[in-house]
Amino acid sequence: MHIAVIAPADPREFASDLTRTGDVSRDEIPVGLGGVPVNALVRSLLDLGHRVTLFTASTGATSVWRADGPLLRVVVVPFRVRPRSRALDFFRRERRALAAEIARCDADVFHAHWTYEFALAAIDAGAEPLVVTAHDAPLTVLRHLPDPYRLLRLALALRVRLRARTLTAVSPYLATSWRRQMLYASPIAIVPNPIPTLATAARTQPAGPVILDLADASRLKNVTALLRAFPSVRTRHPGAQLRLAGGGLGPHDALAGWAANTGLAAGVHFLGTLTRAEVARELAGATVFCHPSLEEAQPMCLLEAMSARVPVVAGERSGGVPWTLFGGEAGMLVDVTSPKSIGAALTALIDSPERSAECAERAFELVTARFAPATIAARYLEVYAGAMAAGASRRRVSA
Repeated sequence: MHIAVIAPADPREFASDLTRTGDVSRDEIPVGLGGVPVNALVRSLLDLGHRVTLFTASTGATSVWRADGPLLRVVVVPFRVRPRSRALDFFRRERRALAAEIARCDADVFHAHWTYEFALAAIDAGAEPLVVTAHDAPLTVLRHLPDPYRLLRLALALRVRLRARTLTAVSPYLATSWRRQMLYASPIAIVPNPIPTLATAARTQPAGPVILDLADASRLKNVTALLRAFPSVRTRHPGAQLRLAGGGLGPHDALAGWAANTGLAAGVHFLGTLTRAEVARELAGATVFCHPSLEEAQPMCLLEAMSARVPVVAGERSGGVPWTLFGGEAGMLVDVTSPKSIGAALTALIDSPERSAECAERAFELVTARFAPATIAARYLEVYAGAMAAGASRRRVSA
């Protein structure tokens, strides 16, 4: 099958797939926009022998960049750096560039991720049959992050909602949110995110407990609650470290300054944005992974932590988090609005290494059974087949 994937991604991870004779190096591939679940899905589809054309975008591209390999073709269009510039014209420049490239593709099925500019570009290009995957609920995002940029993205999602025939969601919680908030009446298939691919990193034994979170500095991720909880852990374990990685979590960012000014910086390491190899190393040295986000559809960082056998603490009412953690069987679910509750859960896991190890091992068993990349790819192939059959039926009716 030839599958076109339209999404934010990091095409550098596919350098070896684009090299027939050594003429494409990682350094010459434009840096992508992330899209960790997209990269994991593309890798699985390639491993299963399918042809894939990946349409993505990069702030580092000044013109359309293309490269081919035996099974993979990558097309990268320019993506403006400033969110304001993109917002003022509803991503028109990016959508037009993507649509022009997509319209020339003869894929059997098209698959757009996130219900915003990438999905709308596929719709504008007349891509059929088209599968759209929702990774968040636009109204929920706007409620937590009320700003003009998120309002614009809600407008994009509303346009996608009117024209998307085949929609999937990464968790039951998200499917319910889409039906209720966006008044989407058609069926929504649940296809979770796959476990992301991480480099192998040897397990390390730090001198004291290490608590890790991979997040960002937004209010939605709620890192301030973890910072407020951490002193109670340090009281019992003075050598404990809290390591925070992600956008806005660097040593010179505003949140680091706030922590220093409020007396919450002791033992805290602000790491900033990490590479995938650095994420693997951080997980290999972590005692507990704590993600106090207020709401998530299905956080990739929890899949990474569970697959790395790191015990997890996360929110009991944080959207799709409880489902991702198998109702608490694969991690401790707490009230993440309460630093006291977060601190108590962290201390309990640190104080009981046997309990921690059992929790981590059970989480690993569960996550590899439900979210293995090959399992998720197989589920999407079923969705693709259904979309192709529905498209053929529509063509017969119109004929």
